[in-house]
Amino acid sequence: MQLPSEIIASLKREYSLYTNALAFYKKALKEFEQKYHLTTSAFLKKFEAGKLGDEADYFDWYAFAQLYAQWQKVRSALRATVQ
Repeated sequence: MQLPSEIIASLKREYSLYTNALAFYKKALKEFEQKYHLTTSAFLKKFEAGKLGDEADYFDWYAFAQLYAQWQKVRSALRATVQ
C-alpha cells in the first residue's frame, strides 16, 4: 500500500522533530555523564538498584535516558515507514 504524499511529508517532518529531540537528550545525557563521571548505562543500573541518592539531577537523568530510548524506537519506526 502506498501512502499519500501528504502523509509521507508529515512523517518526514515528525522524523526530523524526533531527530532534533534525540540530539537534545543526547547532549543532556552527555552533560550528566561528564558531571558525575559515570556512563548513562552505569548510572541506570545503580539508580534502578537504589544505590544512588534522591538528588534531583538523578531523576532528570533517569527521565532523559528513558525518553531518549523511547524516542529512538519511534524514530526508527518512522524511518522504516518513510524510506
